[in-house]
Amino acid sequence: MTTPTSTSTSTVPAPSTAAQASLYQQLRGHLAALKLHTAAEALPAVLDRAATEKLSLTAALEHLLALEVEATQARRLAGRLRFASLPTPATLEEFDYDAQPAADRALIQELASCRYLDTATNVLLIGPVGRG
Repeated sequence: MTTPTSTSTSTVPAPSTAAQASLYQQLRGHLAALKLHTAAEALPAVLDRAATEKLSLTAALEHLLALEVEATQARRLAGRLRFASLPTPATLEEFDYDAQPAADRALIQELASCRYLDTATNVLLIGPVGRG
């Protein structure tokens, strides 16, 4: 039987009894079997935090699962971005107005503020085919 490992964010004392160590390993095994890898990695830190802050079981479990949900959402977003095969991200701050002199800088900055959403104003962008 192995003892729980500590994460870089927290040091968890080894369970005081063999029964506690066995339960801890079973819990990590269950998390791994359910493919809750982030929760399995965060378990020592969450248990340490629960002990030091005297959190209820419900609060500790919520924190552990919130970490897993956040990691899952981040993985899904990363997968969608990979699947979209988008080119290198571009921002308005990087836009070269000199290369496109017809672009009205003030108008683009106004549209970037999204104030038209608050006033429910329609925005229609017209341009040649293939310009995106």
